[in-house]
Order: sequence, then C-alpha cells, then structure tokens
Amino acid sequence: MKIKLLLVAFAVMATTCRAEAQGYPDKTVHIITGTQTGTSGDLAGRLLAQKLQTQIGQTVVFENRPGANGQIAANYVKTLPPDGTSILYVASSTVITGPLMSKSVGFDTFKDFTPVSLAVGAPLYLVANSALGVNTTQELIAYAKAHKGQLNYGSVGRGSVFHFQGEALNAAAGIDMLHVPYTGANNANIIGDLLANRVQVYFPAYPATLAALPSGKIKLLGVFYDERVKQRPDLLTVKEAVPGLITVPSWFGFMGPAGLPAPIVERLEKEVRVALQDKDIVEKLEQVGIVPIGSTAADMERLMHRYYDELSRLAKQVGIEPN
Repeated sequence: MKIKLLLVAFAVMATTCRAEAQGYPDKTVHIITGTQTGTSGDLAGRLLAQKLQTQIGQTVVFENRPGANGQIAANYVKTLPPDGTSILYVASSTVITGPLMSKSVGFDTFKDFTPVSLAVGAPLYLVANSALGVNTTQELIAYAKAHKGQLNYGSVGRGSVFHFQGEALNAAAGIDMLHVPYTGANNANIIGDLLANRVQVYFPAYPATLAALPSGKIKLLGVFYDERVKQRPDLLTVKEAVPGLITVPSWFGFMGPAGLPAPIVERLEKEVRVALQDKDIVEKLEQVGIVPIGSTAADMERLMHRYYDELSRLAKQVGIEPN
C-alpha cells in the first residue's frame, strides 16, 4: 500500500511539473540582478531580458538590486518561490569568488539556487602602464622578476575576480605584484591611477580598456580567457604566455531559487540559448566585449563546481582566507 501511495504521489508531482511548464510563463517574469546600471554586464542582461520578452510573449522586468558584490540580489532571490517568475542574473564574482572570501554571504551557491544557463563571458584584459616599457605578457613577467616588489595591481576589492586573477598570475608566473584593493568598486579610479602610474597593472573589461588605449599611457598585453576573443583575435591569451595559469571565471548567468522545476529550467535554458543565437544580440554584445555562451543548465552546474574547486585550491595556495 505504501509503495502504491508513493507511486501515486510521484505521478501527481510529475503531472504538476508538466502543467507548470506548459503554462509557463503565465505572468510577469522578474530578472533580478546585483549588477551596477550601465556596466557591460548590465547591458548584456538588459538585451537578453528584452529578447526573452519577445520570445516568451510575456512581460520581462529587469531589476537592479546592486550592493555587497551582488549578495543583496542573490539573498533576495533565494527566498522567492521557485516558480520561474523570479530569476537571478548573477556574476561569477557573486556566487564563486564571493563565498570563498566571506563567511557571511548569506547563501550557499550550490544549495540555494538552481542553475539555468551560463549566459555570457566577460573577459578581463591584462594592461600595464607604458612607462614600464613592456609590450607582451612575457616582458611584464620578466620586468616583475627583475623589479621584485615594485609592481602594484589594482582591483575593485578583496575577493573580486580581479583580485583572484592577479593572485593566479602571481602564482603561475612566480612573481609578486602587490594587490591594491579599491573601495566602492570604483573602476574609474583604478583606471585613473593606472594612467598616472600609481598602479602599474590592471585587468579591466573591454570597454574600459578600449577607452584608455588612445592616451598612449597604457599597453594592452593579453586577455584572460580560455581562447582568443573576436574583438582582438591578434591578442594572445595570457594563458598562452603563462602555462598552468588559472583563468578566473568572469561571466554572467541565470539561476533560479532552489527547487525550480526541471521543465521550467528547460524552458528558460532553451530561451536563453535561442536569444544568444540572434545576430543582432551577438553583435551588440561583442561591441562591449561580451562573449555569448548560452550553456545548458547541466554544463553551468558542472562548470561552477570546477571553478569553485580550482579557486578554493588557489586561495589556499596563496593564503587568501575568508573573513
């Protein structure tokens, strides 16, 4: 009797999930994000939200809740019903590096959320002040070794992808650039200090890199990505110059609250992937240095575990401890 009751219960659950997917979405979908308005990641999210609205025939609202490295938005979404009406558009720094740096993020990346799709990549670039006289990644490393303790690299804060990427480069190249964290996640201040040679190295995203290059005060040396990017196909990846380098993940993806039904995940994943095949969307993303990805939910979950494990080992290796 108990077995029959269980079978009936499972059948009812399966029917309910199918019904949810067939009727989904039947109301406004809110995409909540911790990104700052006007950033390239924010632009990518808004473009995708607009495209998804057209595809699913339902209103899609893109809502910014910035603060605490995206933790405010993430902690809000984790409390919402897993019905597909509230989706988190999140940066890798929030769900991967953030929990490695803080004991009080308020969420568990792998227990409190359901992966949907790793949507876009946001590669970081390796740039150095021109006064160093270096033109390649190899020359920067040689300079750092010859001028031990004299190079500083800026980041938008302790535990950011910039911080982890700097320490990954230090570890793989055997150099000791000093980390200079900037409060308030102020990218403009770092670029200003880079141009003034108060910090010598930085890892900005493409728009900031492109804007600063005409000054002649900085050199573009490489890109932190697993493959060369379309914006600069001539530019070597830093990994090509530094074998064994961990490329710290810098991406934006979609996740739902824990328990999001599989049929809804499948529908959302499909729609995100379709949106990222649109030529107009792809062109607009590439203009701001964003790389379309559009992974499956299963691949997103697998990659997140891989990134988390790699950076956990890196943190232990270089002595980065959560506070």
